Amino acid sequence: MTLISRISHSLSRISIFDLSIRFLLVFIPFSSFVSVFFTYRLGLPGTSFIKEIILLIAGLSLIYTYIRSYLTDKKYTIILTRLDYLIFVYIVVLSIVTLSTTGIRGLIFGGRYDFAFLLTYLIAYHWYRLLAQPLSYYLRIFLFSSGSMLFISGLLKWPLHEDLLLYFGYSGNPSAWDFGGAPPIFHGIDGANVRRFQWLLDWPNTMWAFLIIFSGIFAYFFRFRPKWYFAIGIVLMGLFGMVFYTYSRSAIIGLIFAYTVVLVLSLWSLWRLYRMQLISVFIMLTLILGSIAVLYSGRAMAIVGRAWSTAWHSERMLNGIHRTIEHPLGQWLGSAGPAYRYVNRLSGTDSTKTAELDRYYIPESWYIQQFIEWGYIWGILFLLIMLSLFISLIRIHPILGGLFAGVGIMNLFLHTFESSVISLSLFLLVGLIVAHSNYNVKK
Repeated sequence: MTLISRISHSLSRISIFDLSIRFLLVFIPFSSFVSVFFTYRLGLPGTSFIKEIILLIAGLSLIYTYIRSYLTDKKYTIILTRLDYLIFVYIVVLSIVTLSTTGIRGLIFGGRYDFAFLLTYLIAYHWYRLLAQPLSYYLRIFLFSSGSMLFISGLLKWPLHEDLLLYFGYSGNPSAWDFGGAPPIFHGIDGANVRRFQWLLDWPNTMWAFLIIFSGIFAYFFRFRPKWYFAIGIVLMGLFGMVFYTYSRSAIIGLIFAYTVVLVLSLWSLWRLYRMQLISVFIMLTLILGSIAVLYSGRAMAIVGRAWSTAWHSERMLNGIHRTIEHPLGQWLGSAGPAYRYVNRLSGTDSTKTAELDRYYIPESWYIQQFIEWGYIWGILFLLIMLSLFISLIRIHPILGGLFAGVGIMNLFLHTFESSVISLSLFLLVGLIVAHSNYNVKK
């Protein structure tokens, strides 16, 4: 049997759903780069929707599997949880209302940002049993693909140069964002003379959130390998260094919050089992952070201070709060956040007008955005969904709870879920991990 025939035979035994999950785990980390290359270098738009198309294929294949099972032997059944009902109400009711307000464009583009990741969770969770391999296999795929993307990004940051991205369609105007245009090769900070780490992704804030997700999954995957703890610690230190090179204040807050959650939930067991290691790590971190504070205090103040940026964020958040107060029942999908640009057809609008509209429509907080769109009732429902997932992950392992909390807390200050690289990868992994835990417990 030739190699090609062996591959064909192996693939024929794997379900479409399984292939879709594997493809997404490999593709999502590189999806921003692929989209930029095909759209702005080759002139082939639409590649940014590849992830959603694969998700649709996975969902349809699962519906077909369920219907066929129900009509034949009824062996495969769906057991709904309370979280499923919350998500179902959240998506269905608000989709119906959106059709009569911001219309079909609001539903398509708003839904892509606001609840595509929740659908991803449902797909991964309920059809986890159809996967051919154990959970570790799929986590390994994600770690290998994401690790490759981060390694290439690191090469572009240090031994090579970000100008190489110009050959792949990225913009040569640093820190210049243009709606409908290519992302720049890097972003900087006024007065700090830095190049923020983003590379194969489209934004430094996207990179830091992805680094936290990758770090959490990496630590969780290797948690039962004590002989590797030293090497694992070195890798994690390198990843956290990359987080700091994004020069994002929100990244630092998210990282500290994630570590606090893990430390609080694991402190007793860590102190009981690894007392000397814990003390050594604490002393090492204190010395490293102290050295950084002394050596780079001037640059650090330029990065952390940024009074203009703080005022800019605060103004938008206050605008969002005022809009929520004025419309307590919500203004529906596409009335706030990144989706408004598509709902209001801003393509081709000059940058000055776009910046003016952004101040009104983008509140610089995912949670405030939810309350603007959904109002008080459905905004609280969204928070309950997030809290439920957080509790589920804490019960599995503190590392997973810290991962989710670190990304989630930054939604207070950013539209973190605006990036499908972040939202889809996070909720795909969460769905698989929670399903694995629940089904194993039931068995």
